Amino acid sequence: MVRFIIILGLAVIGITVALAFYHPPMRLMPAPKAFLDGEVNAFTVNPALAEDPRIPLFYATNRLPVGPRSNRLYAVVPRLDMHMGVATVRIGEEGTTWDRIYAWSTGAGGDRRPFLNLENLNEQAKFETGEPLTAEALVWFADIEAVLKRSRDRDITIYVHGANTTVERAAGQAAQLHHFTGRNSVVVLFAWPTAENFLRYSRDMVTAFGAAPHLAKLIELLAENTSARNIDVFTYSAGGTVGSDALAIVGRDPEQPDASTFRIGEVYHAAPDADFRTFVDDMRHYADDVRRITVAVNMNDSALRLSQIVNRASRAGRPDMRELDPEATDWLLQAAVDYGLEVLRVRPENIPGLSNRSHTFWYDDPWVSSDVLIALLFHLSPDERGLAKGEGPSGSYYWTFMPDYPEQLAKVMARLRQEGEVRPAAAGQ
Repeated sequence: MVRFIIILGLAVIGITVALAFYHPPMRLMPAPKAFLDGEVNAFTVNPALAEDPRIPLFYATNRLPVGPRSNRLYAVVPRLDMHMGVATVRIGEEGTTWDRIYAWSTGAGGDRRPFLNLENLNEQAKFETGEPLTAEALVWFADIEAVLKRSRDRDITIYVHGANTTVERAAGQAAQLHHFTGRNSVVVLFAWPTAENFLRYSRDMVTAFGAAPHLAKLIELLAENTSARNIDVFTYSAGGTVGSDALAIVGRDPEQPDASTFRIGEVYHAAPDADFRTFVDDMRHYADDVRRITVAVNMNDSALRLSQIVNRASRAGRPDMRELDPEATDWLLQAAVDYGLEVLRVRPENIPGLSNRSHTFWYDDPWVSSDVLIALLFHLSPDERGLAKGEGPSGSYYWTFMPDYPEQLAKVMARLRQEGEVRPAAAGQ
């Protein structure tokens, strides 16, 4: 009996260690509900659509570079400098046709969605704090500008991934964010160093704060070196800690008395794994410098429930209003009026097929991913996006998906087509 218990204990330890280092392959997310009715969708409105299974993706990282620049790897070790380049992500196996990818991307390809494969990381430049941009860095920004001028969407979206995430998985998430805009948008991945091991989650939260100044600098450099209409910041999970702190740095920069010069547009925090009180305090530094802040929460989020236990404080993606002092509470309640703060409450009971404890809802659920795309592409308010308003017990307001969301979404898309925002490329593009 003792021997059996020892063997069982060793087996449990072995499984735990194996899972700590296991990173499931990234699959193409389910086709968003938006843009999928009839022949007009996000792909057909792009006159310069490259019908290619490979997705080029700009990236910046403060990870330690390893190997040749033309085929970089990036370690889990943080650096003081920032490295920039272009990643190539392939949808499906080698030889997968565009017709097959298009079917998957528009909901007609069946349930078995393809894997996303990181083929290459081609580093093109690096930036050192306090130093002027090198010629190579200027070329990298010029390449972004060239793609931006060819894009239908004139914004740049910076994607910030979560903890325990490999560069490959982060690139897959960012690449499909670009892909499902119909490849109409410029997306830049900010790949901060994570330990790639969920047992070292606490270390990730430390490196998240260390990465924030790099992200703040990236926002500044993109604003200074491109003609982007807006710099949008999209964070997921612990990326919310990185993004929240970076935006606060931008907002309180003494050398930039008017942070609005950075042209920050949509700030979208999906399931943010950030200390709730710090998150609110950060917003007070940048709320008046951005167009809109959206915080998407699931109060049953199992990952954030565990994070709350580890960190001994509620998370911004699963907040406990009782943690705020009265003055902070008053500011937060008024922020929706003064600063365009929108809380999006994802209620799985209203969304068919969504797990009650979902943490990955922004890319796993077609309703939520549709809302993400519409917010980033068209800068519509929640009511204009077909969401319903609700009121919390503390008097705070939130927005949510109701069971009739598909009907509301159809009206939204019809209005966008009528206004000429969504129309086939052949029609005067």
